[in-house]
Amino acid sequence: MIIGGNAGLRGNMSKIAAFLPGRALAVCLVLAVYAEVSAPGARAAEELTFAMLPQLTNVLTFSAWRPLLDRVEKETGIKFTMVFPKDFAEHMKLCREGKVDFAYSNPVIYAQISTRKKSEEIFHEVFALAMTPKGTDDFYGLFISRADDPGIKTFADIKGKKGWIVGKTSAAGFIFQNAYAMDKKIDLLKDCALTESPGNKQEKVVMAVYNREADFGTIRNGILEIMTDRIDTSQIRILAQTPRYPAWPLSARTGLKPETAKKVKEAFLRLPKELVSAANLPGGVETFIPSKNADFDPVRKVLDKVKFKY
Repeated sequence: MIIGGNAGLRGNMSKIAAFLPGRALAVCLVLAVYAEVSAPGARAAEELTFAMLPQLTNVLTFSAWRPLLDRVEKETGIKFTMVFPKDFAEHMKLCREGKVDFAYSNPVIYAQISTRKKSEEIFHEVFALAMTPKGTDDFYGLFISRADDPGIKTFADIKGKKGWIVGKTSAAGFIFQNAYAMDKKIDLLKDCALTESPGNKQEKVVMAVYNREADFGTIRNGILEIMTDRIDTSQIRILAQTPRYPAWPLSARTGLKPETAKKVKEAFLRLPKELVSAANLPGGVETFIPSKNADFDPVRKVLDKVKFKY
């Protein structure tokens, strides 16, 4: 786990920049300005933590969310420290332990951190849903392959092939695809040789396919669009698209002071469209709208279908 873009992240910026053309250096310099060394348990009275599920690199996550959090801070007077979980499992663990006050997660992870368990007092509750130009259900999975791969021309051709997935707990990086494949009489876990992306990074799945390390990959919508400055995306073929599901939610942990939670939630919902759009979040998120727990029942039905415990 990295908190607040600390020295560990700062020390790796030159390595990260090597993989990002164009604005990478500028992003890294901005990151250095904001970098601070923090330790769990050393938080001020009016200081909260925020984490995005680690779908992107830490640099891209920081560059997307820091301007949004700055705006929330300005409106509420409450400081936000960013937390960078190393993978999906750590993200859930930190949310469950109360070390992440506000989170931006995929709907499958939300289904897990919003389920109250007898042994745990802390869980998360949704208060906002990402809105894209296509609505709040503009979240789905893709199967991709290289466009010039002679062995894979249709979805059915993935059977028996090597595939990279984001992770077995990734909503649109595996679970939605798993349900889709089941309907097509393909068992991804049994019929294909799967590799989970290190750190559950979507970009690494695309690169594995692009570099011919994998025959096919499973990613969410919107990822190819943010990689156009890194690879020739015309070399990537979309084999299939899953049905659409509710988009990513913003959630708050239970136990926050009611007045603090209300103030912060309202600030997130008031974030200007132009500011959210400029964050370039996957899927082209433009704003956030109020949401409730029941909005994610369609996701829970998919989880039941693939026998995913949550």
